[in-house]
Amino acid sequence: MADTTTDKSIGVGLLCGAVATLGALGVLTGMAVSTGFAVAVAFGALAVAAFHAFA
Repeated sequence: MADTTTDKSIGVGLLCGAVATLGALGVLTGMAVSTGFAVAVAFGALAVAAFHAFA
């Protein structure tokens, strides 16, 4: 069988990274600090996991 490659890890990883960045910006603005921090940590972890899961 032939190996197939996909760019899914890059797309999912970048999407999760973008959401994590938005969560971090929510922390910096001072509004909903706890929610922004939770979003940033959760999606930051998912961004790293996406690069490994779809590799």
